[in-house]
Amino acid sequence: MIPNFRAWNKATKEMHEADDIVSLNFEKKQICVKTLFFGQLSYYDFDDIILMQSTGLKDKNGKEIFEGDIVTDGYTTGDIKNHPTLGFYMVDENGVERWFSNDATIEDFEEDVETVARILEIIGNIYKNQELLK
Repeated sequence: MIPNFRAWNKATKEMHEADDIVSLNFEKKQICVKTLFFGQLSYYDFDDIILMQSTGLKDKNGKEIFEGDIVTDGYTTGDIKNHPTLGFYMVDENGVERWFSNDATIEDFEEDVETVARILEIIGNIYKNQELLK
């Protein structure tokens, strides 16, 4: 799987979706995004943006879930985080960590993917909708 990213621009407070990102240069620590106006390319240092990786999962509406998204199952609300070694998880409003898969088998992981797609819904993200976590 090729990782998919999106980027939050700290200065302009804009989210650049994956299809806006033209390139990532990890050596120069730069991101290039295509803006809506005249297809102009803009370059930003990694210090100026917050890069978020896709979980590879989709919510019940078919929308791709990224770290930084705020999701709900109708009872619990939380934000998606990415541990560098252990993977993606959700931290709910009570601070409880809920890992997307607690099992190592492919069958259990596939069942967890189906459960996420059936019950979770993206309701915002931590940069635009922080109030949803209170």
